[in-house]
Amino acid sequence: MNFKQECKNAANRGVLYSFIPRRLGIEGLPKYNNMPFNVMFQKFISKNGIIISGTAIYEPSFLTFQENEDNCSMIYKNIYGGNSWLKVSYNNQENTWNGLKVVNDKSAGQAFGTDWKIFFIHFTMLGLSNGEKCKLEKLDRKP
Repeated sequence: MNFKQECKNAANRGVLYSFIPRRLGIEGLPKYNNMPFNVMFQKFISKNGIIISGTAIYEPSFLTFQENEDNCSMIYKNIYGGNSWLKVSYNNQENTWNGLKVVNDKSAGQAFGTDWKIFFIHFTMLGLSNGEKCKLEKLDRKP
């Protein structure tokens, strides 16, 4: 099977992608350094021969930021609306991240990691959930 056919087959199954965000670095506010700037979940599908991309982006809700001696956490809300949110937590004693994704009041999954990149690879591989508000785009299939 050639590469193009493998890509087409993957899109027909529904392909999930991972996204590694940059850190939320705000000058003079180091408390946010272990939080992401935003978090994106994406999925590709093929419908009637057309590849469609679905993307949900979550941005921080700064009023929800909490910290104590061991942990900090913040809620991230879906920019496309709906009742979807994330909670990203960092344990500064163990240098670990935990992420919880909730879509329409139901847990859509969670991830845990000891490394920024690995954590976000696993977290964003959760992809989109049924009922999650997102941006849909038809993609050009031409090489």
